[in-house]
Amino acid sequence: MMRKLVWVCFLGVIGGWFPLSALCGEYPTQFHRGGGNDRPENTLETFLWAWEMGVAPEADVRLTKDGVPIAFHDNELNRLGRHFPESWRDVPVAQLTWEQLQNVDVGSYLNPRYAAQRIAPMTDVFAAMKEDPRRMLYLDEKGATPQRMAQMSKEYGVQSQVIFASPNRHLLVEWKKLAPEGKAMLWVPSWNVPDEKVDAFLWERLEKLAADGFPSIDIIQIHVYTDLSKPDPFKPSSAMLKRVASLLKENGIHFQAISWSQGDRPETYRKLMELGVQSFATDHPQPCLEAIRSEK
Repeated sequence: MMRKLVWVCFLGVIGGWFPLSALCGEYPTQFHRGGGNDRPENTLETFLWAWEMGVAPEADVRLTKDGVPIAFHDNELNRLGRHFPESWRDVPVAQLTWEQLQNVDVGSYLNPRYAAQRIAPMTDVFAAMKEDPRRMLYLDEKGATPQRMAQMSKEYGVQSQVIFASPNRHLLVEWKKLAPEGKAMLWVPSWNVPDEKVDAFLWERLEKLAADGFPSIDIIQIHVYTDLSKPDPFKPSSAMLKRVASLLKENGIHFQAISWSQGDRPETYRKLMELGVQSFATDHPQPCLEAIRSEK
């Protein structure tokens, strides 16, 4: 089965081709929103590019007004969309139909050369995954229910290639009941927690999960802030991250991290790996891959 397969991947990054097995296998590194800052968010072209790079893209999945699951992060079109009617400005995507949305340019916000890229319906994404069982996907729910995604992934025969992601543990439990071949990732945000309380907040959350046996959780993703100019560059602290790594290892849970600051620095990833982080989500593909390469 796909979940037991260790891939042999090759990835071209700054200076040639090299094996990068750390990105592959059961829990690959992910490119945030599909391609990080390097490609338009959540488009099929971006997903295909990420798969060619040997990683798993993330798709943020919502529903249109007529119930079509699409890959789109924001609640509205304003930041990413171009060339849509002014009357749609500030209108939630969930109040627009697929017919209205399907021709919106969602690529040229990043660069005019991506102007032909459009919102990806999940039917197209799953069809592309079906073509190659190595194509895995982090599916971050933004309104697309576990029930709908379990049904669709089963219909396309890609359930074992989907890692369902949410900050809501109850949704993960529901997903694993409906999609026993799939995987589940709980991501733990700390955006609104004061700096001095982040360690305690994180440990309390993980202790509760551990007491329950980490129900239906295969991966824990921790949100990190980095300042390499400081003696301890991380929030949560380095000591806490190391403690988390030990707890997750004891319980057979994979440890992933995303750094919201200085993710453009390879040193950020190297230091996180030293603390026990096993894979990454990143907005900066090249520095992340460079760091992983340097550890090989």
